[in-house]
Amino acid sequence: MFNIKISNNIMNKNYSIALGWWAARGFIHIWVLKYLEENNIKINEISGTSMWAIIASLFAIWKNTEEIITIAKDINYLTLIDFDLKHWFLKWDKVQKILENIFGNITIDELDIKLYIVATCLETWDRKIFTSGKISDAVRASLSLPGIFKPKKIGNYSYIDWWITTNLPIDILNWEHIIWVSALKSLNWEISTKRNILWININKWFFNLNYQIIHRTITSMMKQNEERSLEKIKWDFIFISPDFWELDYYSFKEIDSFVWLGYNEIKNKLK
Repeated sequence: MFNIKISNNIMNKNYSIALGWWAARGFIHIWVLKYLEENNIKINEISGTSMWAIIASLFAIWKNTEEIITIAKDINYLTLIDFDLKHWFLKWDKVQKILENIFGNITIDELDIKLYIVATCLETWDRKIFTSGKISDAVRASLSLPGIFKPKKIGNYSYIDWWITTNLPIDILNWEHIIWVSALKSLNWEISTKRNILWININKWFFNLNYQIIHRTITSMMKQNEERSLEKIKWDFIFISPDFWELDYYSFKEIDSFVWLGYNEIKNKLK
């Protein structure tokens, strides 16, 4: 289930860790961190983009994984929906408030673990790596899915998600030993055009069919991003890529299902 390359003894090294994007499937990251935490494997720096910039940030401010689980479970994700429809589909002002409640006024530059939160500058289309400033603002900037969520304005610039180009932000890490955690689905599935009702095959409706096409397109694009990044790696690394079909990017209520799947797999592979 996991593809891992291990060099020498993991227990005797300090590591950087990069957390990859794919919405609710990224809960797998918590359980990788939990295993590292329990085995006193030191993480010196951590990077994340989009929703998993939140997990990276919580870990960087010394929230243990049990606290992170509690925070993730306590959020009612449906209540965060605040439609705009004038300029963007969602305003995400409610998300900003949640982030401010979680992180307060803590800034990135005051952390003991180096934290890199990645977004895209809308005016220049350049990558923006937040290494200072309020965590809540940087995370909100990284969460702005293009065309869906309202961009985050910071100073004179507006920011959106960075996953389009780099969903696993590894090249900004500095340590020689790196752990990558990808939450992408495998591409070993076909687009389904029919559904079976009472033993009769019926064409799937417009939205379902197009959802599948968009889902596969995005996954394929991000898989290619990961492969290009992997080809450039010259350091020791561990690449963890779970393939769990039963949990999708919208499975926010299935946190416990992600738990032992991720924890036990990394435990078995690294034992």
